[in-house]
Amino acid sequence: MKLFHLLVSVLTLSVVLLAACGPPEAAAPPEEAEEPAAEMAAPESEYSQSPYLDARVAAGELPPVDERLPTNPLVVTAGVISQVEDLPDLEIGQYGGVMRFAHPSPDVHADIAIMLIENVLAAPGIGITGIYGNVVESYEVNDDNTVFSFNLREGLKWSDGEPVTTADVRFVYEDVLLNETYTPGFPNKFRAAGSPDGDPMTLEILDDYAFTISFNESYGGFLRELSIKGWQGYTDVFKPAHHLKPIHSEYGDADEIQAMMDEKGLDKQQALFAAVDCLEWDLYTQRCSGFPAMWPWINVTDNDSFMRFVRNPYYFKVDAAGNQLPYIDEVVSALAADTDAVNLKAFADEVDLLREDTALLKLPLYQEAKDKGYINFAILDNHVDPTSLWLNYTYDDPVWREVVNNVEFRRALNLAINRPELIETVYYGFGSLPETVPSEHDLAQAQEILDSIGMDQRDSDGWRLGPDGNTFVLHFEVADHAPDMLPVAELMVEYFQEAGIKTNLKKLEPSYWGELFGANGLQATLLWSVQPMWRDDTWDDYTIITRVSTEWRRWVNSNGESGLEPPASVQRLVEIHQERIAAIPASEEDLALAEEIYQIHYDNLWVLPIAEKVGYVLVTDAAMRNVPIAGQAIAGNNSGEQMFYASE
Repeated sequence: MKLFHLLVSVLTLSVVLLAACGPPEAAAPPEEAEEPAAEMAAPESEYSQSPYLDARVAAGELPPVDERLPTNPLVVTAGVISQVEDLPDLEIGQYGGVMRFAHPSPDVHADIAIMLIENVLAAPGIGITGIYGNVVESYEVNDDNTVFSFNLREGLKWSDGEPVTTADVRFVYEDVLLNETYTPGFPNKFRAAGSPDGDPMTLEILDDYAFTISFNESYGGFLRELSIKGWQGYTDVFKPAHHLKPIHSEYGDADEIQAMMDEKGLDKQQALFAAVDCLEWDLYTQRCSGFPAMWPWINVTDNDSFMRFVRNPYYFKVDAAGNQLPYIDEVVSALAADTDAVNLKAFADEVDLLREDTALLKLPLYQEAKDKGYINFAILDNHVDPTSLWLNYTYDDPVWREVVNNVEFRRALNLAINRPELIETVYYGFGSLPETVPSEHDLAQAQEILDSIGMDQRDSDGWRLGPDGNTFVLHFEVADHAPDMLPVAELMVEYFQEAGIKTNLKKLEPSYWGELFGANGLQATLLWSVQPMWRDDTWDDYTIITRVSTEWRRWVNSNGESGLEPPASVQRLVEIHQERIAAIPASEEDLALAEEIYQIHYDNLWVLPIAEKVGYVLVTDAAMRNVPIAGQAIAGNNSGEQMFYASE
């Protein structure tokens, strides 16, 4: 066992967990003075807290744990956060310790973001089967899926101790979503049937803890929209009104608001609100340090190179024994040079949980670190196809667009990829040939197809010419998003060059890659496709327009007023997405639409995945417990509040 965790255990776990007491009872009348002393004692607390908080409670900085928890906290038992079969033995944990991470890009940390996320509704694992109230205590849906009723957890609090009530929901709806200054376009998610043409939802506040959201059309998929889909979290339903009202024009002092805008160099109130408000994927960034939240650990980061999160004393979950979660007291992450450097920290016993930056090609090193007693690791399921070729069908080059929009060219590229070699070389055999596209490798057939579509002419170096008579070049720009990206890219360059296509590989810094990604500046790249989550529609990159083809996205979002019109099959994918949003999850209609998605992709090869069902390594400290041993690795990552360091 690591000395660090042993010391934490000695200091914290040898202490009997102190029970917070209620207010003292009134003095007994004289005739009852002979009552046994036990009957005079204050009742013991129903709940326990981490010793990390004892001093703050004793000093009066925090109320007792009973007063910090909601009346009905979410009780985490087997099958609540993790699927029962993925975590066979859920133990009552021990308090203490610091969970250490590392991250290769400033202000970006998917592992921590996924671990911290809290949704309005949740289900075991990261699925949509068995949805239950998470931030809310309960919900009901009427027969035609138009009225959704929610009850809050009475006594639920923000991390600064302020109550969470329907006033926070009202603020989001009336003062943010319906206010065009702050929300120029009402979100599709809150329109009837999830459609951009649907009427906005209606909110009815029943009391401090109950509200309804109503639509004038059936919206069977709304519960999915409030759960794990897209890692959206609760921030578009609940905002800390007490924290944000002072910068809102309807509530704040105009002079103070203007002074804050001047200080930040902003000229619009919308910009100020956006700069202060923190949405789900902002909450772990440095600018959101101290922002009230409902996460298990709260952001207190104060510099660019070291993220720090401390336990939320008002977190709303407890274990079966009444211990307030999380078990671990702090979460920290150090900035590293790249994904290789992150892995080196794991091998050196400096990282306690790692998923996003693991790679199967590093299995021998993980095994070595495990043999030294530093880590445990499991090869779990992947929620993505880890490397897929994404072509930009709207890149600003007419010759490029003419070539790549020809499905026969894509068939040739697909045939040129030697997937069996890639799976064996990069993924150690932990993967299978994709079923979303034809997956055979046939270089000779690839070359025949390229010849047949007019790319039979070559330049003096043997590279194929494009329709303009010039050497056709595939610019392959890849970022170090994960350790397998570059090895796969290097092999793909070889495959395409063997087919006679001049291919240039360029490694980009992730943040610069992101800028090009959003500006239609990438010609071709590698990125995961979230194909395993297409079937239940908790991810929608199957529409293509959410990836690199920016001009197709502009056309769709503007109803054809700008951008480039996508082909009919891509437009159909977008239509299917809208239909699935409205459909009841896993209904016959929903499943039929899912099959249509897969058929369109098989026929058109809009995305070229390298492999599917690829194993995903989840690395944890050797002393860490309550770590899933099966299921999706990211679901294990998402269950951090139930993890703890064992003292023996």
